[in-house]
Amino acid sequence: MIAIINVPTNIEDFVNLKPWWRTEVPTEVILSANGIEDLLIKLKHEKKKPFFILDSELKDQQEFAKIFAQNSKFIFDASASEPRTDDVDKLVAYIKTLKETPTVLVGIGGGSTIDLTKATSICYANPKKAQEYQGYEMEMEKGIDIWALPTLSGTGAEITPIAVLRGPEKKLGINNKYTAADVAIIDPQLSSGATTFNRFFTMMDCYYHHYEITKSKTSNPEAILDAKDGVRLSREILSRDVEPFELESSIKAAMASILGGSSTIGGRVGAAHAISYGLSNSSPCLPHSIAVTISMLALETLYPDGYKDTVEFLKINNIAHPKASDYEIGEKDIDKMTNTAMGMGKLWDSAFGEQKDKYATEEFMRNIYIKIINQ
Repeated sequence: MIAIINVPTNIEDFVNLKPWWRTEVPTEVILSANGIEDLLIKLKHEKKKPFFILDSELKDQQEFAKIFAQNSKFIFDASASEPRTDDVDKLVAYIKTLKETPTVLVGIGGGSTIDLTKATSICYANPKKAQEYQGYEMEMEKGIDIWALPTLSGTGAEITPIAVLRGPEKKLGINNKYTAADVAIIDPQLSSGATTFNRFFTMMDCYYHHYEITKSKTSNPEAILDAKDGVRLSREILSRDVEPFELESSIKAAMASILGGSSTIGGRVGAAHAISYGLSNSSPCLPHSIAVTISMLALETLYPDGYKDTVEFLKINNIAHPKASDYEIGEKDIDKMTNTAMGMGKLWDSAFGEQKDKYATEEFMRNIYIKIINQ
């Protein structure tokens, strides 16, 4: 299939788009010109009993007032930290105390809020603590239905079968087919209230997802084609100042985000994400999107064009290079970060393929972290 040719410039044409992704996704994707109303109508039509998991950043945005007026809800402060395994455990326990069990969990917010929703759903139906499900290919039961309404375009969380969590020992996702959202309602207009900082770095992470998959040794051909389209879209967005909200750019971001999800189903990220998990594991306040940006800035030899793009995107948007020291990461953390990165075997398979044992060594990772803390 050829690459994307036309990107809509208005919401009406966006709603009428045919699927632009190649990889089959398990999620019902609904393109919307009024995401909140469409969500409430669909809940009513399907006679669902919803429990809403909401990003606290949305509380003062008038368009979300109807959602925050709902009684069955949990407000998550995604700005304080990405979701933790104990956040999931506590929310599961709380939902189990409700007089009426919800028939759908609705995550509204950015990727962290949606990941919390997905993890809570599947852990509700399984007996162990969330940290025991961090990993791949575990036998798990399907939980409560999951619906997602993203308010920040680029994370891909709305359709990926992954819920990324910080645990007491590692940062790693619950990777399971039942972690994917059943329904995703996509309205690019809902990101108008997001900060420039969040729009920029979320799209940087979107770019890295796509870029690393295009370089992957283990991703399937359809995923790589989706990722190539995603690279093009995210480059177009980041190659200009993202400060003013523009609907056309937000539509591109929503399309790139879906491609980020679809390409992840058949593909896998690589070295920058593997290194970023070590950084994130050493600083609870370090956002994932900034961690992976710091990582790419240390991987010029492995990913020269990804490094070059990163430098250019930061320059165009007048953003200083983020540093590990900004998040109190230093020499004291090198051993911990190296151990975390060493555990990202599937990502190193993706980055190096059959040459993994030759290149993805402890010395290689340690030297990258030394470079990062000295930048």
